[in-house]
Amino acid sequence: MAGRRRRNRSAPLAPQDPLQVNLRWLVYVILLVVILPTVILTGIGIAVIYARQEALDLVFGLLVTAFAASVIAGAVLLLILARRGARLARIQETFLSHMGHELLTPLAGIRLHGQILREQELSPEGRRSVEAICRETDRLQTLVERIIRWRQVRAAGHLYGCERTTLGAVVDRTMQLLRDKDRVEVRVRDGTAPLQVDRDALAEALVNLVQNAIKYAGDAAPVELVARTFAGRAIFSVRDRGPGLPPEISQRIFEPFFRFVPPGRPDPGGSGLGLAIARQIARAHGGRLVARPRGGGGTRFSIVLPAEPRE
Repeated sequence: MAGRRRRNRSAPLAPQDPLQVNLRWLVYVILLVVILPTVILTGIGIAVIYARQEALDLVFGLLVTAFAASVIAGAVLLLILARRGARLARIQETFLSHMGHELLTPLAGIRLHGQILREQELSPEGRRSVEAICRETDRLQTLVERIIRWRQVRAAGHLYGCERTTLGAVVDRTMQLLRDKDRVEVRVRDGTAPLQVDRDALAEALVNLVQNAIKYAGDAAPVELVARTFAGRAIFSVRDRGPGLPPEISQRIFEPFFRFVPPGRPDPGGSGLGLAIARQIARAHGGRLVARPRGGGGTRFSIVLPAEPRE
């Protein structure tokens, strides 16, 4: 239409900090549901007291006013506690981020010396010790990098450089980043479907889902990565044949640092941040990440995004 300004679809996305968003919604709820009706009720109570004609009216007015004052005091206290909780959460995230950056330097030194020791002539026992040092250093570095990455995707100023790409290109990029490619079965339907996303960020989210599925699926069971379109949506699904998820933790698994250990199985390890990062990336693209039980056993994680119209 003439005169209408076209929105720049390639502009990067800057997600808001969920702590700020949740706190803002809490303020709106308190204002609309609690404070405004209570102020009106207080006015009614004062009016009844002012225009009283009988003792019963006076008592009623005092009760209404006292009730309204109690509700306002409770709402203010709730708001103060919510602000304090949000502030403590921000302090925790900032501390983890700064501590993560401080740990990267000594970890790099430990890794370098471990690699030097690998090249030396060592006894079998010394070789095992060096391999253990290198392995645990890699694990710790992965954990620190996950913490730093979590802080980045949570930051309000973090930008996603969206560009026009396709469903198949996102899957291809995901497979390039994966280590255990032989454990993954890929099926792409309508691979030329256009998308307006940050391809690398979305591939990172899918890598997190696939690695999580491999970790819980066991040694033999393959993991499926399926990409398709449906009803104007792009859907990326990762399916496994692991132990599945109990209904009571189907939402908690997306909380940062939450880790689920299936009963009767060894601890799979991990930082507890992979799913949280994947959900944050999906939300930043206007989509969502959901977990559902899979028929026949296992779990299906799906990232659902708005698809672009074909030209």
